[in-house]
Amino acid sequence: MFALLARLAVNRPGRVLTITALLVICLLPWAGGVFDRLSTGGFYAAGDSATHAEALLDAEFPGAPPNVAIMVTAPGTIEGPTARRVGENLTSQLQREPGVSAVTSYWSPDAPAGLLRSQDGRSALVLFRLTGSEDAIARHVADLHDRYAHDGPGVTVRFGGAPAVMLDVTEQSRADLERAELVTAPLVLGVLLFAFGGTAAALLPVVVGGSAVIASLALLRLLSEMTHISVFSLNLTTALGFALAVDYCLFILRRFREEREAGVQREVALHTSLRTAGRTVLFSGLTVALSLTGALLFPLPYLKSYAYAGIAVVVTSELAALLVLPAGIMLLGERVERGRRRGLGFGRRRGGGRRRREPGAVWTAVAHRAMAHPLLFGGAAVALMVVMALPLGGLRVALADDTVLPTTADSHLVNDAMRDDFTVCLPCQIPVVVPGVDAREPAVVAQLGGYAAALSDVPGVARVDTVAGSFTNGRMIAPAPAGGQQFVGTHGGAWLSLWPTEPDPISAATQRTVGLIRAIPTPYPVEIGGLAPHLVETRDTVIRGLPGAIAVVVTATFVLLFLFTGSLLLPLKALLLNALNLAAVMGVMVLVFQDGHLQSLVGHFQVSGTVELTSPVLMFCVAFGLSMDYEIFLLARIREEHLRGAGNRRAVARGLAATGPLLTCAALALIVVMIGVATSQISIIKMVGLGLALAVLLDVTVIRAVLVPAFMALAGRYNWWAPTPLRLLHERLGLREGAEPGEPDGLGAAGAPDGLAVPRGVFPAVLPAVLPTRGTAASPPPVGAPPVRTPSAAETAAAGQPAHAGGDVLAGSPRHSGLGPPGPRPPARSDGAGPALFSASTYGRAEDGLFDPDGYGSLAGPAEPSGAHRPADPPADPAGQDGPWEERPARSGRAPERTAGEQDASPEKYVPTLGEREKAEGCWSADAWFSPHGDAPATDPRRDG
Repeated sequence: MFALLARLAVNRPGRVLTITALLVICLLPWAGGVFDRLSTGGFYAAGDSATHAEALLDAEFPGAPPNVAIMVTAPGTIEGPTARRVGENLTSQLQREPGVSAVTSYWSPDAPAGLLRSQDGRSALVLFRLTGSEDAIARHVADLHDRYAHDGPGVTVRFGGAPAVMLDVTEQSRADLERAELVTAPLVLGVLLFAFGGTAAALLPVVVGGSAVIASLALLRLLSEMTHISVFSLNLTTALGFALAVDYCLFILRRFREEREAGVQREVALHTSLRTAGRTVLFSGLTVALSLTGALLFPLPYLKSYAYAGIAVVVTSELAALLVLPAGIMLLGERVERGRRRGLGFGRRRGGGRRRREPGAVWTAVAHRAMAHPLLFGGAAVALMVVMALPLGGLRVALADDTVLPTTADSHLVNDAMRDDFTVCLPCQIPVVVPGVDAREPAVVAQLGGYAAALSDVPGVARVDTVAGSFTNGRMIAPAPAGGQQFVGTHGGAWLSLWPTEPDPISAATQRTVGLIRAIPTPYPVEIGGLAPHLVETRDTVIRGLPGAIAVVVTATFVLLFLFTGSLLLPLKALLLNALNLAAVMGVMVLVFQDGHLQSLVGHFQVSGTVELTSPVLMFCVAFGLSMDYEIFLLARIREEHLRGAGNRRAVARGLAATGPLLTCAALALIVVMIGVATSQISIIKMVGLGLALAVLLDVTVIRAVLVPAFMALAGRYNWWAPTPLRLLHERLGLREGAEPGEPDGLGAAGAPDGLAVPRGVFPAVLPAVLPTRGTAASPPPVGAPPVRTPSAAETAAAGQPAHAGGDVLAGSPRHSGLGPPGPRPPARSDGAGPALFSASTYGRAEDGLFDPDGYGSLAGPAEPSGAHRPADPPADPAGQDGPWEERPARSGRAPERTAGEQDASPEKYVPTLGEREKAEGCWSADAWFSPHGDAPATDPRRDG
């Protein structure tokens, strides 16, 4: 697949980009109408009793409790002539509106004036009920709002109730998304300019990310035609899609420039980048998608919509990064590579100037310190995370209501006034529906009267109204008005209205009252509705679904990481560290959004003393996927170094040095995008954006920089351990960076030197020790022997020897440096001896001194560590034929290349033995015989962690 993508990008970049541009232009109008198609609500499970009660009230009871309130406020008193004329006209017009029922107004002749007038006498209410589906109610209330709402001067008319809250949420989400996109795009561009130091390279991920966002919006529009997609999901998922597209482009583009800096041709560099970084991008996107599938196990449409939308934007982000980006790289050509000496591409200055810090030097230093004292650094990091997680013990959850909106929103003002300024809390009303009974029969009325009397005696219930009358403290205080017909259904059934004493419908006292109400024996089957029962049932539904969701996410992530690494311990480590990270993030969220601390840093919002119920679940699914995203990128590079022969500590240090700067910029881009999401005026979106930004920040700093190297140092050789059956399974099914089965990899026709078939997942057990490559010197001939010339492919074929498919094409590729012959077999030694061989175990490396991955005896090997003691100088060439070295600027971890002569004409090359090599930063030692991680003597306390 990756070879096909590379061929498309190399051969037809203009065609790929043209088709992409046409698709984006065609999808733009379709994507622009996504807001009008998204749904509101979805916070309740369809099978809950409270949901059934609400559906029955809509279908059968015209006199059901009102769900919309209009508050008329006058500058002086509500009894003024202007306020009275506005109120009376509004009442008469609403009574004639189709789809509007149960209109109750302060200005109606038979209205309970004391309940509908505020305590300060400046406001009065008009109540009514809208019926239908959530989307139909949302459209209806939007139409009524456009025609009747008025915001001064003089009399003010504001809408409240749950449908009005959803209307304000939709409008606020639209404004927040536009603002976040305008703010974050330039900031992300600045991050990319810092990362690459070139305009073309920095603009390319932004353009690809923007294309992914447009495709994501169009896909969300399509999904909204088939299922419930919440308006809340739009801000987060589009921001997530943009951030992931930028991150994926960053990884692929950085690998491409890394290959180009090593002297590889552009086409080959792109192919290698897609085969390595592109494959890792595919796996990491799969991890994020698998994490989001956990939300599908909850019966709440709100959470399911996040899963559908999140998976859709991950797919579009990966397609954009793997298809559009390579074509853009080929079309821009050299412009993508300009400025590579800046940003992340630190290196030595030309002309003998002052040396600059190598890329990843800070990460390497931190990793060495953490691995030198793993208990100290790891313990301090764990203690910090535990302290941050402590507030999580006081978590209190609630459902989304008007408190998620800014305090200046109309629906928020109206609902606050009904809770605080009116005698009875109208949103707190609890309807109890009795379906299927004939409430006109006296026997049924008597049964309902006895049930109402029992309910009125429950602690926390102030009054119960029903067809049999009104009850308080277990006795009837008044007969039902107008015969109680408003409590009788059109096709049978009845309902009872319960008024709690607690004005807060989500308080602990109200929830206890709901439990007591459910415990009362009922004469008939009942369904209990209202905000408080909704909260209790939704909380129970989420708790029931949480173990299954966690099991699916954890199992899928563990399996994917095992297939990627072949280790049993590393996936467990990743799961534990991610759980610790999520606990710390949720602790901070409780401290900020539930307790109201640090508002000066995050922006103003209303502190309700609770956390929205579904937000922790959503943050778990998204943050877990993002953490595993970075885990895969880091482990891929550590595993690559491990397979090259580096020991445990050196592989970790090199992996962090190679990926640390890249992870820094990728995380910074994602944090910038999520902070843009956190600027939202809707508190639950603000909390999710801030929580994800904090999760990424902690993941890159505390987890990746400190806890990962400390853990891997303590684990030592067990990092890559797996039982024999699992190891064999990984060798057959494992996921890895490299050539796909049957794909040429530059190592010969069979994927191994000389056509040797190497089982997938097993490091080659026999390789030539001396590997001539382009730009490096071959093994010197004996004294007096003529210089050895590497035969060409034609000469090799004429001699009857098989030519290697990779040949000289990828000779400069760092992938093949010291890992196998990209060119022809080296000529036989003049003394008649065969080529030197080395052996390696599945988990170990060549420890017999003939294979030298650390570059002591190989001109193509990595550069020796800074500050290390070099071996003794080789004996001087008596013939004086040893040519001088000329160093080129090289990337960190690579040795300088020869430029003069390309062949070492010295009579012999001195290679120190294992016993002569001094240990430097965990390098080779005489004690390293067939030890998987034997980089240090047995007496060294740092040996194997």
